[in-house]
Amino acid sequence: MIRLGFVAGSGFYHAVQFAKMFNGFNEEFKDLDPCGGSPPMAEIDGAQVVKVFDEDRQAAENLAKFANIPEVVDSLDDVVEGVDAVYIGDDLTLTQYKYASTFIERGMPIFIDKPLADNFDAAREIVDLARNKNCLVMSSSALKYAKEVEPIQNGEEDIGDIAMACTMGPANLKYGRAFLFYGMHSVTLGHCLIKSRPVEVVDVGDRGRTVVRVRYMNGAMLTVMCPDGVAVRFQGLFQGQKGSFYTQVADAGHFYSTMLKDFLAMVEKGEQTFDLDEALEVIQICCAAEESVRTGRAVRLG
Repeated sequence: MIRLGFVAGSGFYHAVQFAKMFNGFNEEFKDLDPCGGSPPMAEIDGAQVVKVFDEDRQAAENLAKFANIPEVVDSLDDVVEGVDAVYIGDDLTLTQYKYASTFIERGMPIFIDKPLADNFDAAREIVDLARNKNCLVMSSSALKYAKEVEPIQNGEEDIGDIAMACTMGPANLKYGRAFLFYGMHSVTLGHCLIKSRPVEVVDVGDRGRTVVRVRYMNGAMLTVMCPDGVAVRFQGLFQGQKGSFYTQVADAGHFYSTMLKDFLAMVEKGEQTFDLDEALEVIQICCAAEESVRTGRAVRLG
C-alpha cells in the first residue's frame, strides 16, 4: 500500500475529488465537502492518503474528516515521515510548485497538480532539480488520459501521423490567466498526440474567444480554441495522413483516476516513466500564447 501525503488545495476541487478516490467518503461529514458531498468519481486501489497539510488549516481539517485522512500535520517537514509519495494540490494560485523543492531535495516522489509552474523558467528549474536529485516527478492535465482518444493512441483507429488537429474546451476569464489555468487542458489534448516539438505559437483570437495556433517541427499544426461563457465540452478533431478522428471527452472519472494510477505505477516502479519534456512543452506553449497576446506577434520557441 502506497502511503500518500496531500499538500495544499484541500478546499478545492482536485484535492477533494482525488482524496475521495483514494480514501472513500464519510457521509457523516458530507456537509464539510466544498464540492457538494458527491460520492467518489472512481475508486483507486493500492494507495491511501495518510496525512494532509494546508496553510488553510480548516480546509485540511475538513478534508481529513470527510475523506477519512487520519492525520492533519502542521508543516511540510511533518508530511515527510511515514509517507511514500506526495500530491501537491491545485490551490488556484498557479504557484503550488513552491512546495515542491522540500520533497525533491529529499528524493520523495511528487505529483504537482496542474500547472507545473506559472512560468516556463520555474517549470524547467523544477524538472532540472528533480533530475539532479533523481526524484520522480509528475505534473499533467488529466486530459492526457482521456479514454476517448485511446483509439488513436493505441492504433485501433489508424489515422497515421497527425498533420492537423483542432481542440476545444472552456476557459473562464474569472481566472487571471485563463489559458494557462484551464486552456492547458485543450493544449494537452492535442499536443500529447502530435509526436513532434512545438516551434512557434501565436494567439490569433480575441479576449473571450481565445484561438491559439501551434506549429511543430514536423510541419503539423494544432489549433486550440477556448471560448469564455460558452457551454463547450473538451473535444478534438485530428486529421492524420490516413484519415481523421473526432471525439468529445465526457468521462472525467476515467481521466482523473487513470492519471493518478499512472503516478502510482511510477512510484511502484521507481523509475521516471512520465515524460517531463512533454509537460514542459505544454507550459511553454501556454506561456508563449500569453506572450503573443501581449506583443501581437508569433513567438518562436527555443
